[in-house]
Amino acid sequence: MGKHREPEQPEENGVSHYPASGEEGGVGKQGMGRGKLIAIIAAIVVVALVLLQVVLYLASDDEDEAGSAPETVASESAQDSAPKSDAFVDDSGQQEHEYEAAPGEFKGFEGMSVGIDGEYAAVDPVQVTDQGVLLPPHDVTRVGWYSASAVPGEPGNVGSSVITGHINYQGQGTGYAEKFTKLKKDQEFTVVIDGQERTFRVTEAPYRLPKGSGFPDVVNDKQGKNRLVLITCGGQFVGGALGYEDNIITVAEPVGEPEQPAEQPAGEAPAEAPAEAPAEAPAA
Repeated sequence: MGKHREPEQPEENGVSHYPASGEEGGVGKQGMGRGKLIAIIAAIVVVALVLLQVVLYLASDDEDEAGSAPETVASESAQDSAPKSDAFVDDSGQQEHEYEAAPGEFKGFEGMSVGIDGEYAAVDPVQVTDQGVLLPPHDVTRVGWYSASAVPGEPGNVGSSVITGHINYQGQGTGYAEKFTKLKKDQEFTVVIDGQERTFRVTEAPYRLPKGSGFPDVVNDKQGKNRLVLITCGGQFVGGALGYEDNIITVAEPVGEPEQPAEQPAGEAPAEAPAEAPAEAPAA
């Protein structure tokens, strides 16, 4: 008979030997736990980086806005104070805030009137108020000559002359000074001083300048050749003390030498131009 193979001896006490906890099997579980921890940390880092980028982007955007804001404001301010090359007058309202002009005086002559398109208005001498404001006569059929400025049409380097008037007024209607806003470049009109007619030609057509932005240099010129500056209100009607948001400015220059009044026969008074425009119904 063949030999029989002896059975292998069972392991101690018949119990199979498995790796104890902390040996090979334990090491595998720890590796899995460490991998999860690393993944969580990596996710936190990614989220933190994204949040950091968002914060930096918002901060940069705020700086750009803060840096551009003054430029925008300056641009709007410059635009608001820029002259407008038209003589628009809003007819949706009329001035109603009452002011009294500061009286000036004529020196060396007794009377003045201005004539546009054959219609004349009397000119009163006015001065600036204690607040430094030049106000025209309250009566809108009349206009005011700034008596600290040159006499219109005077020869030599006497500087500018200034005449101002209300565009309209509640209860009175449209003022004579509305005619200033309708003058065209090269159009001629007259100023009459003690019967002597002085002709002017428009060199700068009416344009608007926002109130509060200051007057052009020609208004306060004291040394150049004579120019006549006509000023009235216009632009958008805003009411209250301001009335209109703009001033309308027209500039003219003398044409030739002043004309002497015609000699009158003995015993007759010298002829003068009419002091005021013909009476008209107030505009609605």
